[in-house]
Amino acid sequence: MTRTTVWLSALGLATACTGGPPASMADPAGVATTIDSTADTVVARITGPVPDSLVRRLVIETKIEPAADDTSLFTETFDFEVDRAGRFWVFDWPTTSVFLFDRTGGLIRRVGRMGGGPGEFRSNNGMVPVGDSGVAIWDSQNARISFFDGAGNVTTSWLTPAGFSTNNGLLADRSGTLYLRRPVTPPREGEILGRMGLVRLTATGAFADSLIPLDLAVPRETYVAVHKAKDGNSQSSTGARYAPGYHWAWHPDRYFVVGHGGRFELTLTRSGRKPLVIRREFPPVPVPAEERAEEQARITYNMRQTDPAWSWNGPALPETKAGLLGITITRDGRIWTQVATPSARIPDDEIPTPRDPKAPVTHYRTPTVYEVFEPTGRFLGRVDCRCRITLIDADGSQVWAIVRGESDLPALVRFRIDPGL
Repeated sequence: MTRTTVWLSALGLATACTGGPPASMADPAGVATTIDSTADTVVARITGPVPDSLVRRLVIETKIEPAADDTSLFTETFDFEVDRAGRFWVFDWPTTSVFLFDRTGGLIRRVGRMGGGPGEFRSNNGMVPVGDSGVAIWDSQNARISFFDGAGNVTTSWLTPAGFSTNNGLLADRSGTLYLRRPVTPPREGEILGRMGLVRLTATGAFADSLIPLDLAVPRETYVAVHKAKDGNSQSSTGARYAPGYHWAWHPDRYFVVGHGGRFELTLTRSGRKPLVIRREFPPVPVPAEERAEEQARITYNMRQTDPAWSWNGPALPETKAGLLGITITRDGRIWTQVATPSARIPDDEIPTPRDPKAPVTHYRTPTVYEVFEPTGRFLGRVDCRCRITLIDADGSQVWAIVRGESDLPALVRFRIDPGL
């Protein structure tokens, strides 16, 4: 294993207020948090830039990185899970199997294969830890959730309805109750599916109540293509990747966190407590004309996969990025928000070659940057990732992620933030 150090920029700040007039605190660099408790809502406002001079290290503790010619380990993964014992459960798409590694990255065993029998897979639509050292895996193509113990043996399975699938579609709360991510409302005008939410599963896997995240009036520009055929119509829709969006995530304390991307606002709908609104002052991030042209070419190409005659039929793409790009709730209950940054041009030797020669070539990518909040509204700091990283989970000062290098091969990494947030 190779040990390297990645530098992160972060700034910690804390303040609290239980009532009365707004409380405000500012650090020497000018970042300030103000928390105001009104009659029906608690509002936390975070203002000011995060200075680059305040840097925290992200040190690799464990790194699992197969060589390019190593066929004995995973070769392509987009998701893994860390159980309560700190072990890695890694779903490998080419072999449709799971690799189980210990905390130090040593291979324990390989679990499953392609198929429909017990412990076999046809897809992975989400994994969550269960018990002290096991996991549950939703396999939509086999229409079931399979449970594995700490030794990697399948213990039981629950049947689930077929006909719908998504990524990261299995979730849990601190009590161990499981939920499936599914459409829970009828589709609105211009939508293919209804609003996404959660369906709670009973102890036998049956559907119970549906949970619907708070709706927000986020202006969205959606581009739709329709192909009409004798046996029915097919339809697809998409939007600009950096346009204002609506985001939501499920907190392990059993409530939704929803986000308005355009104005960088989070709302925590905590049961039995006042809603908490976190408002982050965030400066606009411009999008150069060349990058906008590539994004328009990408949308056009995708729409023509459904309707070959599709032409641009919507407004011009926005010239700035939405401040909030996504939300991840980690196992410690903290809220990691992916924030907008100026795109970087990909080095020529790293530009991916499209499988379809007609597909547009991508020359830009957005560096991954997070800002982290406590569920109380407290701003903890910024994590500026100097590598191509996909956050999987975090717990205190530990962070688990997929990191891709110049070869574009995935490495599984456990980091330690030093000093911690």
